[in-house]
Amino acid sequence: MSEMLLLSVSVYLINSILSGVYTRSFLKEKYRKGTVLAVWGAVCFLFQIAVYEVLDSRFAVGEAAEIILNVCVLLLMQFFVFEKDMQKQFFVVFSFVAGKETVKYIVSVFCFMFNGICNNILDYFIANEIINTLEKTNIWVNILAFSVTILCAPLYTLLLSAFLYLISKKFVRKDYLLQTYENVFLILPCIVALCISITIKMMIISVENGMTVIIFDTIPATKFWIPIICVLLLSTIVASVILFQKLVQYNEETGKRAILENQVRQMQKEIIEIQDIYTDMRGLRHDMRSHIVNISLLVKNMAGSVNEEIERYIGKMEETVSKLDFTYQTGNPITDIIIHQKWQEAEKKQIQFKVDFAYPSNLLIDIYDIAVILNNALENAIEACRKTEGNKQIRLYSYVKGSLFFIEVENDFAENIVVEKESGLPVSSKENGKLHGIGISNIQRCAKKYKGDIDIEIFDTDGRKKFSLTVMMNGKPAAVI
Repeated sequence: MSEMLLLSVSVYLINSILSGVYTRSFLKEKYRKGTVLAVWGAVCFLFQIAVYEVLDSRFAVGEAAEIILNVCVLLLMQFFVFEKDMQKQFFVVFSFVAGKETVKYIVSVFCFMFNGICNNILDYFIANEIINTLEKTNIWVNILAFSVTILCAPLYTLLLSAFLYLISKKFVRKDYLLQTYENVFLILPCIVALCISITIKMMIISVENGMTVIIFDTIPATKFWIPIICVLLLSTIVASVILFQKLVQYNEETGKRAILENQVRQMQKEIIEIQDIYTDMRGLRHDMRSHIVNISLLVKNMAGSVNEEIERYIGKMEETVSKLDFTYQTGNPITDIIIHQKWQEAEKKQIQFKVDFAYPSNLLIDIYDIAVILNNALENAIEACRKTEGNKQIRLYSYVKGSLFFIEVENDFAENIVVEKESGLPVSSKENGKLHGIGISNIQRCAKKYKGDIDIEIFDTDGRKKFSLTVMMNGKPAAVI
């Protein structure tokens, strides 16, 4: 087996393995992992042998045609063994093909340089009669050729693996549904890299006066500039992915911030009405109780004795008036109403609701922010408990340590919780994936306004899965007047 054939077969094998692993990092397989990788690797390897060794030797297939054929075959393979996601499939194929074609020319320069070193070594051995027979010459030629393969194949693997790893790592939001214009933005640098790689191929080898001429011999500077150009092309592809991900994250953060600001504005509009209603209800409760007591005394004085039927009626009136009281008194009308509403909602869904919460009036923490935290945290807890069978419970606690205010919400849950790698926050199970985790992220945003943060803990208690959210806020104590 010649030097070039051995190196080519090694590269085909490397491409087959890396393309399968890389594609798996973006797309979801239809079948078992082992089966997909085995089928992918075998088909990809046989395709490369058929096109680059058999077809190209007979019909001289051009570089551009080989690349187009390669792209089409990879897309076809994705169609059969991976879930349909056309936009992402196009990006995966073009980024991989652009990467391997560009890396190939970086390695070709080093391969040429290694060959030159090997030829100098061979010339030295012949000149000093260390090699003095044709048989020895053939042996050393094969040894040096094998050495070139040993050096170039790992280098190719290292460079291509590093490029694909960077793309996969920097493409954080793999669940994001690409739009057509976004996909064009990502694919264009790959197409540019492929066009330049075709141009480099035409430049490297040319024919003059019936003899094959290699550009590295005629223009030595290209041994420096071609690898530099190829590295810049790969860097451009990686940079475009990083820029795109930053834009996606920025747009999501902007959307979440707008939702949070809208929540606060809504609460600000309602807070005056809530305070007025709260004040009126307190006055109404006081007046109604006074009226009931007066009516009770008047009836007793007029009748001269206690009438059981009237007594029951007045008792029912007192029960009705008592319902005007909020179940939990937290020290602030806003938190009273939010917790009361969530308690009523939980009671309808047969969820136990335990509360030990007090508004930290001595700390400079805006009630709007506490309201956003309570509303989102309790809404998430009720939603999680709703999907749980048997006894289910929500616990709400708060406590103060110095200038730190802590809110803890603990609840049962049944479904698996997926945590996003980048943010460390749970991903919502709701259908709209683009609005995932807004409740938790808004809670975190409120906490960070006060130099705080959130902590999430998932554990088992008596065979039941528990989700615990702790919110910490640092509020400088209010001055005492």
